[in-house]
Formats: sequence, structure tokens, C-alpha cells
Amino acid sequence: MYGTMIPKSVRVAVMVALGFLIVVILILAWAPWIDDEEIHDRVLRERAHIDGTMGWLTQPDGSKVYTLICDYEVHWAPFGRWIASCEGGYYVTFWGEIK
Repeated sequence: MYGTMIPKSVRVAVMVALGFLIVVILILAWAPWIDDEEIHDRVLRERAHIDGTMGWLTQPDGSKVYTLICDYEVHWAPFGRWIASCEGGYYVTFWGEIK
């Protein structure tokens, strides 16, 4: 043959380790611990005043009101969530960083 055969116990151990690794990667890609409402509120608090999602509107009587112009929508994305509004979007990683 072409060298020595790998023992069956080693092959089984490699397959188990590979299966475990695939499961871990799939769980990280799914990121079920990310709460869509909490992410929405966090991005709204931290970024809405920067990206124009909230802004000053002039009322008919001339007064100005700081209000929500368009809200964020949360969508699943691999390894995190995509948060989008009419002004742009952000990617939130599975460890919670807003990019």
C-alpha cells in the first residue's frame, strides 16, 4: 500500500472533532443569543443622532421637534445582525460590536 493505515480510533476521533467544529461554526453563524430588540435599541441610542435617523423637524407653527425620521430594521446576517434604516446600515457582530 501507500504507507501505513490510520487506525480506526484516530479516524473516528478526527470525525468527531470535525463534527464538533462544524456545529460550533453553525451556532456562531446563527448567533441565537442576539436579541433583535436590544440590538435595535442600542443602535438607536448610539448611532441615530450621527447617521440622520433622528433629526430636527420644523412644525407648521415654526417650532422645532427632534424626532425619529425613519426607524431601523433588524435582519439576520451570518455571524451577527444587519441593522438598516433609510440613512444607512450597521453590522452587529455576534460579540456585540457595531460596525
